[in-house]
Amino acid sequence: MIPFVTFRPAEYHKGKESYVSYYVTDPMTQKLTRKKIKLNRIKKPTEREKYATVLCHRINEKLYAGWNPLLERTGGSSASVSEAVAKFLKSKEKTCRPDTMRSYRSFSHAFLQWCGITGLANSQCMQVEYEHLQRFMDWAERTSDLSNRSYNNYAGFLFTLFDYCTDRGYTLSNPAEKLPRRKVDRKQRTVIPKADRAVIRDYFMASCPRYVAVMQMCFRLFIRPKEICMLRICDIDYKEQTIRIPSTVAKNHNERVLGVPDCLMEYFREIADYPHTYYIYGDKNTFAPGPKRIYPTRIAERWKTMRDELKLPAAYQFYSLKDTGITEMLEAGVPPKYVKELADHHSLEMTERYTHRSEAKKILEWNTLEF
Repeated sequence: MIPFVTFRPAEYHKGKESYVSYYVTDPMTQKLTRKKIKLNRIKKPTEREKYATVLCHRINEKLYAGWNPLLERTGGSSASVSEAVAKFLKSKEKTCRPDTMRSYRSFSHAFLQWCGITGLANSQCMQVEYEHLQRFMDWAERTSDLSNRSYNNYAGFLFTLFDYCTDRGYTLSNPAEKLPRRKVDRKQRTVIPKADRAVIRDYFMASCPRYVAVMQMCFRLFIRPKEICMLRICDIDYKEQTIRIPSTVAKNHNERVLGVPDCLMEYFREIADYPHTYYIYGDKNTFAPGPKRIYPTRIAERWKTMRDELKLPAAYQFYSLKDTGITEMLEAGVPPKYVKELADHHSLEMTERYTHRSEAKKILEWNTLEF
């Protein structure tokens, strides 16, 4: 007596739709799942029936011999899902930036949590199919209320993870390759008026003067918050009045040297006596130099506190300082190609997204038509 039915034999079904069906156990759910082979492509009914008879015989021979198409993968190395995720994270530690690793660990934690719930964690990577990953995406969206951008980030992580698995033979193909991406609205860019900038500057001059230098680095030099946090005093050239953004710090891995305006150089001279290995901003409260760096979240938290106390629009984000600086530089007539280099944009097209305001003003000056 067989204690557990692991399959149901193949049978031929005739009708408007002709097909052969059989059932096998899904290793993820331990439930019987139907597999269906459509035969309508064979036009003659007699030929179709002959083919179906042979097909059923072949499938049943394999089923009774222990075959299960949901388990069938060949040519790959053996690795469970949890083992593969651990190896993936370890392989990325030497090449990825700390913030990238934090994202990978966060995505991995969520994925392994779902795998633990569904029993997939100890299954072989070869058993993971597109449908499993789509179920995970549905679960992540349901439990974390993902935005379209976050949804795409999860999908991108799965693609990277299983691309790694495919390269190492844990899977024959990448099951995340066809995960859909969602449309993400273009980033809204807010320009902070000069009057409001003055109010913000006065607020920080009274409460945290060093934060004004943080804002100047974003507004005048277009340095990103993550890059600001990773810069050290040794990156400042006091003689040439420049600051270097090392390739290991730059988002696009492009080293660049920026000229420092006098107003910011005054602050840099104040911290010249600190050890050169210190980060320019190390203290999370005073933003003074220190042996340990602050993180972008601290910059954002301090900005939000200011914005709430001054009752400024929520659209005023810290990175709005960079958007404002780029826009005003273009309006001042600086060629986009130079602004592109300073802002470290991938392409000139990205820089030219900021030009609509300046172009509108020029058109208004030229527009002398009378009604």
